Amino acid sequence: MMIKIKNKMEILKYIGRFIKMMLPACLLSLPACSYLDVIPPAQADYEDTMKDEATTLAFLFTAYSYVADVNPFMYTNIENSADEIVHPKDWGIAEQEMLFGNISASSDPAKWENIYNYIGYVHYFTEQLEKLNPVGVTEEDKNQYRAEAHFLEAYYHFRALEAFGPCPIIPAKMDQNISKEEIPGRSHFDYCVDYIVGKLDDAAQVLPAVRDIADLGRADATICKCLKARVLLYAASPLWNGSFYNKSWQNSHYETPEYGNALVSMTYDKAKWDRALAACQEALNAAESAGYKLFDIKTANQIADRQNVPLPFVPGMEDDTEDNREFKELVRMFQYLSTATEGDNNKEIIWGQITKDSKVTDSNPNISRLPERCIKKSDNSWAGGYSGWAPTLNAAKRFYTINGELPEKDTHFYPESQWYTRYHEGASSPEKTEDLGDSNVQNDIVKFNVNREARYYAWIAFDGGQYSPILRNGEPLWLDFKNSKTNGNRSGLRNAAGTGFLTKKFVTPDLKYNNTGGLSGSRIRAPFIRLAELYLNLAECYAALDRTGDALAQLNVIRQRAGVKELTQNDLSTMSLTEWIRNERFVELYQEGHRYYDVRRWCIAPDVLKAGVRYGMNGMVIDPSFEEFNQPTLINQPIRWNNRQYLAPILNSEIYSNPQLVQAPGY
Repeated sequence: MMIKIKNKMEILKYIGRFIKMMLPACLLSLPACSYLDVIPPAQADYEDTMKDEATTLAFLFTAYSYVADVNPFMYTNIENSADEIVHPKDWGIAEQEMLFGNISASSDPAKWENIYNYIGYVHYFTEQLEKLNPVGVTEEDKNQYRAEAHFLEAYYHFRALEAFGPCPIIPAKMDQNISKEEIPGRSHFDYCVDYIVGKLDDAAQVLPAVRDIADLGRADATICKCLKARVLLYAASPLWNGSFYNKSWQNSHYETPEYGNALVSMTYDKAKWDRALAACQEALNAAESAGYKLFDIKTANQIADRQNVPLPFVPGMEDDTEDNREFKELVRMFQYLSTATEGDNNKEIIWGQITKDSKVTDSNPNISRLPERCIKKSDNSWAGGYSGWAPTLNAAKRFYTINGELPEKDTHFYPESQWYTRYHEGASSPEKTEDLGDSNVQNDIVKFNVNREARYYAWIAFDGGQYSPILRNGEPLWLDFKNSKTNGNRSGLRNAAGTGFLTKKFVTPDLKYNNTGGLSGSRIRAPFIRLAELYLNLAECYAALDRTGDALAQLNVIRQRAGVKELTQNDLSTMSLTEWIRNERFVELYQEGHRYYDVRRWCIAPDVLKAGVRYGMNGMVIDPSFEEFNQPTLINQPIRWNNRQYLAPILNSEIYSNPQLVQAPGY
């Protein structure tokens, strides 16, 4: 089967057909161990799949294709079981297995099998590249493709490492006739780290510093260095640096070279922080040298002007003053920060990709996030989303006030006794109608939602606020979570979490429903790595090494862009440096998949993810009064924590098939 492809656009169109052709062969079962089911059987026309440059690239892009699925941006993935949001209780999705503590080794929500299948796919690509000698592929091309394969091997191994802990290292294509006794078991965590870092270093030496627009999503040297920095930051963190929760966990029938049966180092090693610091410095220097920079208001305003997106509503800033306009521009900038692509001149995205199910009308990010009712169509039916991403009250409290302090620590903010009282004192709730454009719902905004920082208004939607100024066919969409006729809970409504908040992060400001329910707007590229993370990574390393001034300098780069006060030594009297850094990561990297791993690597998961600590407003009541709704209420979901939730389990069938594998503790 010879397929002729003339240019890169045709290559991209071909990828989808190529994946469908290749994956059934790739995922056939082997009797010994299914996570090694990565070797397609020989077939008469298989050589044609790497006949020339075009088909070789298509094969390589297929090896990339699982990146679009094994990432934290999918609403079903386990990373969403942190303390940022909850989904509606009855959804029954994979992340809720972890959230509710009923994750077991009978299912594979963290996708062990798929990750290792694609590691094998990368090895198969490398083998075929050497064997088939595709026409038109030069040795320089081969070096580039090999380096990309090194990157993908490192990335997929890292995805296994962060979810499952110490994992098998598969350095090359496995023999299809391998015996059970030869199948690799888990390697020591530090050995895995060194292997992944080695692959990233090898790739970075060959790959270009940045990619052209036509090749976005493909690995480059800067991406390699940034991923290396993240890997080493994780490795230096308490969970993997002397504070692992189960001191007796080790291999029984498999040894790692130089580590024996051990899987985790049980003693603290400062050198891991020194190594992480060097990698984080290298990553930031590489990114800045490659032209990456923090997204800014000027760039956001240019996009908004082109898309005719007005300034957002901010309570307390209704007057048209210069200060209010500047603050609203900052809010809109953060909305575009999480949605603007490299084509929009967003130079903060170091590595981004279009994820699975991410068309404008798909679940990621729009439909799963949007309010359940966004517009009443011309046929009197409703169009909208699933109201599926409901921030907790705990999350809302972590965003700062306009003064750059946590609400409970800001002496210039409202006292906590007034947080849930009306901002517009003396006003009353509007009549409950089906009018999604009734701006009188502003009467029900509480003081807790006023005088907050810009990121809060960009990413958090609340009762009485405006979700979007144009989503409703060019008109504003206002939120009333107390009204069952609009976006409040209704009897039998499945798409309700009732926390009193919805998310707006990753929802493009130009998104718009028309009167027939059609949805239009821009498509995002999920930011897997962006520049802001690098400053926060570096700040964490400096703090761990007691270099307070350096840590504050990196932290203040992010705070300055956020429009909140820069921190000094005096601010460390109200919160420790570590607390400031961890809270800044929560806010700046909100819903980007970091929090799940952060609370685990810091060993604070038992405190922040346990039962009885996640609150919201009293939003599951149908048509509550203002006073009934605005009461902090324990979220009615069977959330719990057991230390076994530090790691995801490996499928029991894999454990049974491979005598070298040991299960994660507690399963």
